[in-house]
Amino acid sequence: MKNQKTTEVKAIIFDRDGVIIDTDTLVLQSILFGLKKIGVNATENDIPLMTGKSIDALKEFLSSKWNFNFEEFRIIQKKYFYEHIEDAPYFLDTIDFIKKLHRQNKTLALTTSAGIEGTMLILKKVGISDMFKIIVAKEDCTRFKSDPEPYTITANKLGVIPEDCVVIEDSEIGVKAAKNAHMYCIVIPNKHTKSQDFSLADKIISSIKDLEGILL
Repeated sequence: MKNQKTTEVKAIIFDRDGVIIDTDTLVLQSILFGLKKIGVNATENDIPLMTGKSIDALKEFLSSKWNFNFEEFRIIQKKYFYEHIEDAPYFLDTIDFIKKLHRQNKTLALTTSAGIEGTMLILKKVGISDMFKIIVAKEDCTRFKSDPEPYTITANKLGVIPEDCVVIEDSEIGVKAAKNAHMYCIVIPNKHTKSQDFSLADKIISSIKDLEGILL
């Protein structure tokens, strides 16, 4: 933890996967399932490199390692994901924290590299879809994390400057995106991302509860 937030916090921006819902596990399972179905066996060393990526970044990584029909893989992987999404666990402490922030009239946003349809399904399930002033999803962007564009778009839609935003992330590429957008970034590593490089993060915490005295 290196920097203290010195400017006023005007918006708190949450990532989706790995912060609100543990789809990282499901995404990884769906990727490994899809690869196996087309005859590709990934190793343990590949797993951290497949976590937290947009579908375009994932395609780039997989295509750099193996020669296969990505569209065929994608059909299998996506089908597996949506067949099992109802079973993906939520980070309940994060859900409660978002509700507390909303009750205190904090300006909240969500920025994800995932699609809007799945995102709304996830948020509505736990009753927080209407708590975000802005939701920026894959359909809103031409470039994805670690590019700053998703967070820059979020700030523009909120009508605030990036320096007045706090981002809650869980992955290295998310931290890079937030910091390249000139935002203050707090990272909560999880079991899939804990070995990633978070040297750019302003704070590294172990639990969303660590933010109660900072943002509430």
